[in-house]
Amino acid sequence: MPLDIRVIELVASRICHDLVSPVGAIRNGLELIEEMEDEPAGGFMGEAVKLIEHSSGQADRRLRVFRLAYGLAGREQKGFGDTRSSAQGLLEGGRTTLDWPAGVPNDQLAFKRGASKVLLNVIILADEALTHGGTITVAAEGDEQTGRFTITAAGRPGALKDESAAALAGTVAAADLTPRSIHAYMTGRFAEDDGYRVAATPSGPDRLVFTVEW
Repeated sequence: MPLDIRVIELVASRICHDLVSPVGAIRNGLELIEEMEDEPAGGFMGEAVKLIEHSSGQADRRLRVFRLAYGLAGREQKGFGDTRSSAQGLLEGGRTTLDWPAGVPNDQLAFKRGASKVLLNVIILADEALTHGGTITVAAEGDEQTGRFTITAAGRPGALKDESAAALAGTVAAADLTPRSIHAYMTGRFAEDDGYRVAATPSGPDRLVFTVEW
């Protein structure tokens, strides 16, 4: 895979963008506590602590997702448990829910190179497509030689934006990628590198079906 500086910059921007908000909120909570040192705490101290706890948890969950989705750790998973919990953490508190039954896929499939990594990246892409929230359902069939993951995003708008669809397919130049399309691009390239074929097909006005085949 050729190195492209713009792709690296956009991935770094994506990670930083998703971490700025919770990290900033932690700092705000600490500053609020400092301001109250010489004043009666009242209920504000409790609110500040809650803000810090919520934001630190959010930052931790997002870091775990990025580690598996973009880092080498995603290719080294020997089961889908960490991937499932990371995906659940990413969606926690949002408008989208995850329907990913335990034991699906069979953990033996995690030994297939890149399986957990590609699956997690597609779930993130499905969440991006559900701009108004919805449900993401994970299913699987087959074995290490031949099989398929099916990730169904139910909710509006039921389709990828054109720029994301082109980025996923790899039909867009790196110079034309944007912060909105970089994740779709990386999902497609990770999949290709590990021998997977990813497709996103609308199925009615409120349903988008992703398939990962090998």
